[in-house]
Amino acid sequence: MHRTQIILDDAQYVALREKARRTGKSMGQLIRELIAQQLEAGPKPRRGKASGLAKLTGILKDLGFGGEEHDEVLYRGR
Repeated sequence: MHRTQIILDDAQYVALREKARRTGKSMGQLIRELIAQQLEAGPKPRRGKASGLAKLTGILKDLGFGGEEHDEVLYRGR
C-alpha cells in the first residue's frame, strides 16, 4: 500500500465521515473502495482500434515531413 494525501471540501469530508460511522469502516477504507469501484466501472481499452495518439503516428510523413523542420511545420517560422 502507499500513503497519499487528498483534500476534501467540507461537504465531502462530512459525508465521508458520516458514512464511515454508519458502516463501521474507516474513512481510508471507504475511499479505497470508492476508488476501486470507479476504476472497475471506468472505460475499458478498446481492442482492434488505434488510440488517438496511435492514429497520429505518421500523419506528417504523408506531407514529406522528416522531423528536421519541426519548428517550421508547427509554428510556421515563428
